Order: sequence, then structure tokens, then C-alpha cells
Amino acid sequence: MLKRALKMSFWVWYDYMGTWFVFNLCFICPMIFLSIPLWSFDGEFFSLSGIFLFLLMGAYFFFVNVFVSSFTVAIFEHKEGLREKFVYALRIAVLKAVPVFFLFFLLFLILWVNVWFYVSGIFFDFLWVKYVLMGFFIWFGLFTFLALLWVIPSLSFKKMAFWRYIYWGYVLLLANPYFSFQVFFCYTMLCFWNVFPLFFFFIGMVIPSIFLTCAYEILSRRYEGLQTSGDKLEDYQIFKDYEDEFLNRSWEHLIKPWKL
Repeated sequence: MLKRALKMSFWVWYDYMGTWFVFNLCFICPMIFLSIPLWSFDGEFFSLSGIFLFLLMGAYFFFVNVFVSSFTVAIFEHKEGLREKFVYALRIAVLKAVPVFFLFFLLFLILWVNVWFYVSGIFFDFLWVKYVLMGFFIWFGLFTFLALLWVIPSLSFKKMAFWRYIYWGYVLLLANPYFSFQVFFCYTMLCFWNVFPLFFFFIGMVIPSIFLTCAYEILSRRYEGLQTSGDKLEDYQIFKDYEDEFLNRSWEHLIKPWKL
């Protein structure tokens, strides 16, 4: 499934290369502006200004991920025109991303407070219990971040109450742990490549979100195919793959785009 997700994300980017490039330039300008204070940071990472800055950057990065994911879903659903796709993505990002982000922020805040409580050991004297509980909350925080990767595209694919998106992220994570860690690794690598200026200014802010959305689409097709057939499907029998315009291309289309 990972190979199909990577292939689909590449061709989704390729078909709308100019649009994604403009979006990427628009997105990196506020990110660079928010990053400027980091160059003159006084080292007090837990000061109020530092915490507010990182929170603001996290909220903005989450908003960008949801917007790009929603725009990709609009492409999958064949919505007409750039304006309709843009309005659809912006509506999802504003109406859904903001409340879901605050729910995740509260969850991560609770996890951070618990980790700090057991690390400090001010009110806790049992050393082994302290380390066990501290390790539990650290691992739970990691799994929460993995679940968040599934929440981002599900905001566009599904309609449910805000708190249920978090529940749905955990369901997909626990039901598909191996694929989830593959997606997490690829997403992390795509984000890490932003250290290279050419990648950052060309596709750095959009390609990780496109990949997340394509991975969710491939996963949803697998479940839809299983539900339709009632049997376990092999990789080459995945539902709708034979009809997909992004998966049925070869590298020849890079040099001969008129054959698309």
C-alpha cells in the first residue's frame, strides 16, 4: 500500500504542479516570519513567549496540512475549477481544523503535565513506578501523534463530531499499526527534507500532506474492497485501483505527458 500511496501522491502533485508551487510559496512566507524570532531566541524555551510561538507555529502547520489535504480530496472528488477546490479546502481548514487542533492541544497539554509531574518527582517517591508511568505517557504521546496523522485527512473524507476524529485516528492506528508506522516514517522524511532550500521552496510545505491524503485514500479503498467482496484482497485486487487515473501511469508519462 505504501508504494501505491507514494505513486499516487507524486502524480497528484505532478498534475497540479503550478498550483502546488504557488500554494507552497504562500504557505512558507508566514512560516518564515514565525521562525525569525528563533534566530534571536534567548534560550528560555519554556518562557511564555517561546511557548506561544511554538503553539502558533504548530497551529499554522496543522492548518496548512488540513488545507492541502482537503484540496487533494477535492481533486479526488473531481470538483470543478480551481476556485471551487480552493473554497472547499478553506472551509474544511477553518471550520474543522481549528476545533480539532484545540482538542489535540488539550490532550498533549495533559500528557506533558503528566510527564513533567513524574519527571520532577516532587510529589512521588516510588522510583520504579515513576519511570513506568513516565514511559507510559511518553509512549501514549507518540501514539497520539501517529493518530493525528490519520486525523488530518479524515477531516475531509468523513463527517462526524469533532471529538470522534480523535477516536477515529486511534482506530486506524490500532487497526493498521505497520502501515501507520510506514506512513509516519515517510511523512517524517518528507518533512526532514525541508532542510534543503530547493525542496523547501518548491514542494516542502505541500508534499507531506498530499502523501498523507493519498495514504488515507489507499487505506480506505482497501476497507471498501474488503467490505464489497467479503474476502481478503490481494494487493493487485484492491478496489478501484484499476480505474484510478493516478495509479495507472508509468514513468513514460513524465517525458510524454500528452499520453495521459
